[in-house]
Amino acid sequence: MIDLTGSDKSKYDVFYRVHAQNYGWLGWAKNGEPAGTAGQSKRLEAIQVIVVPKGTAPSGIIGYSYIEVGKYADNGTKDGLINYSTHVQNYGDQSYVYDGSVSGTFGESKRLEGIRINLNNDLLGYSGNVKYTTHVQTYGWQGDPNDKTGADWKSNGAMSGTSGESKRLEAICIMLDGEVANHYDVYYRVHSQTFGWLGWAKNGAPAGTAGYSKRLEGIQIVLLPKGSAAPSHNPGDAGVSAYIQR
Repeated sequence: MIDLTGSDKSKYDVFYRVHAQNYGWLGWAKNGEPAGTAGQSKRLEAIQVIVVPKGTAPSGIIGYSYIEVGKYADNGTKDGLINYSTHVQNYGDQSYVYDGSVSGTFGESKRLEGIRINLNNDLLGYSGNVKYTTHVQTYGWQGDPNDKTGADWKSNGAMSGTSGESKRLEAICIMLDGEVANHYDVYYRVHSQTFGWLGWAKNGAPAGTAGYSKRLEGIQIVLLPKGSAAPSHNPGDAGVSAYIQR
């Protein structure tokens, strides 16, 4: 975390970003926000810092600057722009994480069974909702992924998936609705059994697999200003699809 002090603090913002092991360059944090990773034993390998006049920003992704893992986290539902919690095999409900952190696990062969997602409208400064639907073992899609009105999709903290039924999530779609959708894109990607980290999907497109009976194990979700490029592909391989079906 880096912050400014002194009489001219109100005139400037300090932005900084880090190159983290496996992830590459993360997005820009500013004015005391955390940058880096937690709970993963990943080293920082480089850092950039810039001070700019208030209201301006460096080029590149703003946000997606800090990546923690849900089973080590202790967050509320209002800590980030977008906050999410998963129900994980054996572990149950994880703490909320936010803005690109990892909910669930990877490398532990534990299935995701359910997910809750919330927006922080006060922090965003816009009204609106987050809607999401999951593909659940045996049951299929809980809401039609082709229905972009979001009919039958869950929203604003409601559980999508199951709890206590030992059913794996296989895919997910997430979208924004209302005024917030005019200002932000929602990006998300999943860690899928056998396939590992898949590519980034956005704004209602499916992420995961179909026809393979593969569990989701982890998920990252981030809001970025409208028109932003997807975050770095690391960890994972460049060019990998967000959704793999047969």
